[in-house]
Amino acid sequence: MQRIINVFFILMTASALAIATPIDDAKILLQQGKAQESMELLEGQLDQMANDVEFNYLLGISSLDAGKPGKAVFAFERVLALDPGHVQARAELGRAMIALGEFEAAEKELQQVRSSDLPAEVSARLESLLALSQRAMAEKAKGNDSAVSAYIETAIGYDSNINTATDATSVFIPAFGITSNLTGLATQQSSALLGLNGGAFGIKTVSPGVDVFASLDARGRYHPSQTDFTTAGVSAGAGVRLTRGADQYTVGATKYVYWINVQKNDDQNSLYAQWQHELSRQDEVGLFGQYVRADHPIATSLNTNLYLLGGTWSHAFDRVGDPTSRLVVFAGDDRERSDIPSVGRHFYGASVSGDYKLRENIKLFATAATQYGRYGGQQPFFLVTREDWRHDLSAGISYQPAQAWMLTGQASYLRNSSNISIYDFDRGQATITVRRDFF
Repeated sequence: MQRIINVFFILMTASALAIATPIDDAKILLQQGKAQESMELLEGQLDQMANDVEFNYLLGISSLDAGKPGKAVFAFERVLALDPGHVQARAELGRAMIALGEFEAAEKELQQVRSSDLPAEVSARLESLLALSQRAMAEKAKGNDSAVSAYIETAIGYDSNINTATDATSVFIPAFGITSNLTGLATQQSSALLGLNGGAFGIKTVSPGVDVFASLDARGRYHPSQTDFTTAGVSAGAGVRLTRGADQYTVGATKYVYWINVQKNDDQNSLYAQWQHELSRQDEVGLFGQYVRADHPIATSLNTNLYLLGGTWSHAFDRVGDPTSRLVVFAGDDRERSDIPSVGRHFYGASVSGDYKLRENIKLFATAATQYGRYGGQQPFFLVTREDWRHDLSAGISYQPAQAWMLTGQASYLRNSSNISIYDFDRGQATITVRRDFF
């Protein structure tokens, strides 16, 4: 008899354990003030319970209380897709949007809840959220919103080809029927590198949905074993951004100057325009165009006018690690301003990039890109029309030990394949950078 009783209690205990669900455990964690743990527990079950209303509502609350309003928005929107009349989820969606600074969208959701028959305590909470949203919009409408940020960054690393040159030591020149030896900076040079970068960015809201911005950036690189190849670049830009609902329009101008030692090598002036459209909370598409007038003071025959068009697609995955991906496709016409057609070229290409959070302050990232270019005429010395295929790969990891600090390690590889030997090269780089931001 005692054996039967023992078996009975074992079965009852197992049954009780089986009844407990991730939702129950998450509720307990929330009651204990452990929103982060509750969110992580539920995220691990998302694939199996994505169509459960209570699960998604609890995931939204956990995410919002854990300081992840973006994740909360995704969860509450799944609730409303399954149950459009879920007023608590719609109210919490409004709260999440306020946390994201999307005050107009938040008020729209909250006003919709306001028309419902709500308990007194829920109604009071709703009025508090509406007042918060309206105050924020009023402040924004004054046109006083502005922000300025700056950064300084140091880098150390190695570059296998600082001058992007071929590793060949000689080249045959068909026009003259001779073989010429290559020396110095005409051949691939490697070196350790030391870098120092810095910049600033400012933005000001001049009226609802209209922002003006300006930026300044300076970058320098010193190569200890190749001191005659110290480089520096400075860029400055300004523009206007217009936001209308899910659409954002940006126009701007930039200037970029690049020196090798004290010799100005590039001087570029450009105009650009961009349109971005938010398809959903997870997807954004865009188009961009740019005109660049490129001057080369030490070789004016290489001056060009560049026209570039392209499109983008960004996707944020609703998964652990907040992974994101971005696709860019582009085509360009780099027109010579001299009477040398082999200077100009047509090109097209694409890149795909992504990142993944290992932890809230540790992120992995990677990019792959490819580009084809064909020049406008026969190269006079090599008697062929130049064609290039360029492939780029890069990957790295960033670590944020404190709010204003970032430590990044990155490796990259570039392969340029050309039918003219002096333009056929590869390049590998590895860097560690330390960045300090100022807000």
